[in-house]
Amino acid sequence: MSQVDSGTFKQVKDLVLSGYHLNDINGLACPTALLPEETRVESLERFSLERFRFRGAMTTTSIDDFARYSKGYASTEEPARCFIDADNMTARSVFNIGTLDNPGHADNVAAITLKQTAPFRALLAINGDRLKQKQIAEWLEDWSDYLQAFDADGNTMQISQAAQAVRRITIQQATQQDHEDGDFSGKKSLMQSVEASSKDVMPVAFEFKCVPYEGLGERAFSLRNSLLTGDEPRFVLRIVQLEAQEEAIANEFRDLLIGKFDGEPVETFIGNFKA
Repeated sequence: MSQVDSGTFKQVKDLVLSGYHLNDINGLACPTALLPEETRVESLERFSLERFRFRGAMTTTSIDDFARYSKGYASTEEPARCFIDADNMTARSVFNIGTLDNPGHADNVAAITLKQTAPFRALLAINGDRLKQKQIAEWLEDWSDYLQAFDADGNTMQISQAAQAVRRITIQQATQQDHEDGDFSGKKSLMQSVEASSKDVMPVAFEFKCVPYEGLGERAFSLRNSLLTGDEPRFVLRIVQLEAQEEAIANEFRDLLIGKFDGEPVETFIGNFKA
């Protein structure tokens, strides 16, 4: 009697296991083959003229296109679910999420990530930076269409005037030395004062109006202008109550999407979903 090697034994085992599961394979809705090699399941869908079921992932930065696509694939028989993550300015619609009794694969989806506009990116990039005179002057001139300047009395200024004022600022340093002698004591003090001045009226605040994200409304941002004195002057522009503004922007995005799906077979939820 010839001896059976390990390779032959493995082939026999694979054939037996694949034959054991043939009834399960025949009962599947999608054409599927059971390969003897390591008893591996392989879908035959790619060999068909059509896919077994529709699935895909649509991504966009347009609120209108996201809403139109979501409403187009939703139906009263199978409503879609839209999950809104306002903190990250994203949303995701799932069209085949199914139900608890009949769960779907949740792999037919649409997603949106709002895109920041160029002016808003420039505003965030400048926030809190220490700028040289030339840098802040050029930034004011580059974005003058979105800016309005104010002096210490609250009067409006032309951006050209504000840029001129920061260009012409000078730093003055004064040193005062005091010396006092007594019979049993002596005291010496040194005081130095630094003063910044400009030949023009200095801007102390700005208002920057822009659309922060594509598809949202215009918003006004207040900027406080601070001057740091040292070897050379540095300007710092800070957005007033930036976190409150970001929260308001997120709420606007959420409310806008909810409004677009009002009366449509698209249920909205605040949060994220992972199948």
